[in-house]
Amino acid sequence: MDPDNQGPEEYGHEGDGHAPRQRPPRESLTPDFAQHAPALARTVRLVSGDFLLTVNPVDGSEIEACPPTERPARPVKLTAAERAEAERAARPPVPPGPAQPTLPLLARQDEREHLVRLLARGRSTRLTGAPGSGRTRLLDLVAEDCSDLAPDGVVRLNGFGRTCGDLLYDLFHAVYSAPLHRPDRDELLTHVREIGAVVVLDDLEFGGAALDELLEATPECAFLLGATPDVPAPSAGAGVEEVLLGGLERAAGLDLLEHAVGRTLTEDESNWAGDLWFESEGLPLRFVQAGALLRQRDRLRAGAGAVDEFGVFEDVPPADPAEAYDLGDDVPLPALGEAAAPAPLLASRLS
Repeated sequence: MDPDNQGPEEYGHEGDGHAPRQRPPRESLTPDFAQHAPALARTVRLVSGDFLLTVNPVDGSEIEACPPTERPARPVKLTAAERAEAERAARPPVPPGPAQPTLPLLARQDEREHLVRLLARGRSTRLTGAPGSGRTRLLDLVAEDCSDLAPDGVVRLNGFGRTCGDLLYDLFHAVYSAPLHRPDRDELLTHVREIGAVVVLDDLEFGGAALDELLEATPECAFLLGATPDVPAPSAGAGVEEVLLGGLERAAGLDLLEHAVGRTLTEDESNWAGDLWFESEGLPLRFVQAGALLRQRDRLRAGAGAVDEFGVFEDVPPADPAEAYDLGDDVPLPALGEAAAPAPLLASRLS
């Protein structure tokens, strides 16, 4: 047949009595979205005391008596390198923006040395200071000084919203390698009694009998406790030393403010800082915040070039500060109320 003259069979009609040819099925050009493999649900099995808990978000969780074959091995202590890696992973991410210079810890050397001496003798100590007194910063430096005092090193814990039992489990998991294992109370106490560490516990929220329980459960640990004055005191028989952290002297406060600003203060700024010292009772945080206000004031006085391509003020001081700060209209010093609570003023000038 002439290939240009198609017969009826090409169109599925009967021509020569033969059945019409069936066209082979065309392969789909698009995937069949109606048929796909179900997403695998992640199930977790963990041992808590004498029970095995299976967490299944799809089919439901279940708890059963732990079979002998599922019992975890005895926990082993982490090495120094493993503890350092775990501490590094637990640190908060670095905030965006240019890195701020680390300010010195002024007028705290006596307290720092005293705390190290107490911990070296195995004496648990409570450092009591108001919010903004530099308590956490001092704890950080003392922790560095005590890194080689105990066989299990320094363990950093936070007591915010934590009970005595919570902190015992936090201490256990900070020292032992026990993934997916939460021991029962008796087993927990057995393990924490074998921990010999300097435990730096900031933001402690309890004292009295609860603190006695924590100290009795960890006889080989020396605790450095950080708390505010409103937290209940340790009991008389706890044997905890008390170190009070007050405000800075006026000269130290002005020195800290100059470090925060990055230049020498003018006479007006020194007088303003003296009033701030009196109103704030020498809290270091107030001078750090005041330094941020003065840096922002310098940028406003300098005028042009204060904003980078992201719309954020640059933290690089001008090449000639004395000359740059005389440019533009004079910006008044912040009121003492604004220096005591600077967040609204700092935020209002960012746009």
